[in-house]
Amino acid sequence: MTLWAISVDPAEVSRGFSQKIEKIVADGRPGIEFPLLADPGSRTIDAYGLMDPRYAKLKRAGIPYPTAYVIDRSGRVAWMRQDRDWKVRPVNAEIRAALESLK
Repeated sequence: MTLWAISVDPAEVSRGFSQKIEKIVADGRPGIEFPLLADPGSRTIDAYGLMDPRYAKLKRAGIPYPTAYVIDRSGRVAWMRQDRDWKVRPVNAEIRAALESLK
């Protein structure tokens, strides 16, 4: 199993974000333990139809809807959740249940 995060931010911005998180984590655990992939041209975001049109006329054009996918070994989307509010995300138990359904 592999976990990735994809962002419109350039790689150097994602690296800075990851380093910032590591400084904030207070319990000694590393902050982000998975790759943060850069999609500054929004090619992946566009391929999956994730673009949030509310940002189209703003400086931050290219912002996608917050979306989580579980993709099986054959490349089939086994589970997906998309939210309109960037503060709302699936809880770990929800993602774990989707992963367990693949076994």
